[in-house]
Amino acid sequence: MHEPEGPAAVDRLVESALTGGELTLMGDIPRASNATSLVVVDHAGRVLKAVYKPIAGERPLRDFPDWTLGRREVAAYRLSAHLGLRVVPPTVLRTDLPHGPGSLQAYVEDAGDDADVALTEIDGIPEAFAPMFALRTEEGRDLVLSHSLGEELRRVAFFDLLAGNADRKAGHIITGSVLPGAAGGLGTFGIDNGLSFHRQEKLRTVLWGFADSAFDDTERAALDEVAAMPAVLGDALTGCLKETEITALAERAQTLADTGVFPAPPEDRTAIPWPPI
Repeated sequence: MHEPEGPAAVDRLVESALTGGELTLMGDIPRASNATSLVVVDHAGRVLKAVYKPIAGERPLRDFPDWTLGRREVAAYRLSAHLGLRVVPPTVLRTDLPHGPGSLQAYVEDAGDDADVALTEIDGIPEAFAPMFALRTEEGRDLVLSHSLGEELRRVAFFDLLAGNADRKAGHIITGSVLPGAAGGLGTFGIDNGLSFHRQEKLRTVLWGFADSAFDDTERAALDEVAAMPAVLGDALTGCLKETEITALAERAQTLADTGVFPAPPEDRTAIPWPPI
């Protein structure tokens, strides 16, 4: 079978499969905070795995509207794809799923490479990693969580600034493939983006190591694009987000553009999700 060439072609193929493929429910994914299942998608002679999150299985939250997380997952993918960031795996909203409407996201097959986020002894922090915070385990071990300052992780951190991700845990960052066997499927992806796009500032992340770094030309162009909110982007987000949330996204982009740098962790609220892993 001819493999697609390049990441964009891979993502288009995967999105098409998620949208129109036949699904087989494989079972629940353990330890998820909301109902989450693994499914197999069969489309045009190709089989791939995906993660299904039914809207009816979303646990009510104090600070996000009920039954909106799946649509926020889709909005995150559409924003990432529009800007060419390729942070969020292909994600669609379907209404013909076994447990009702929900988001369907390409499963990222972990490549098994060294993690971009590490939890190590104090003297074991990888070279060129930025330490974020220390913690003590129940066994009394002192550990430090740190992360890479590489380009791939910077894309994730930048996207989270825009989307206002309130739950960027270390375990939500995976380097792997959305289409095993296709070279263009590889990437560093941020999964679990449902807690995003709140009108209020709620960024909670373990990726604060880029604080005070000036935005580069590509990042400034992305901020300008979102601040302008062209019709094609606004239309893509409509149906996933409220108009007030789309407006808040544009305003957030403008604020970041005016500031010109990755922000430092706020001192007046929680800046790191819990648990951080």
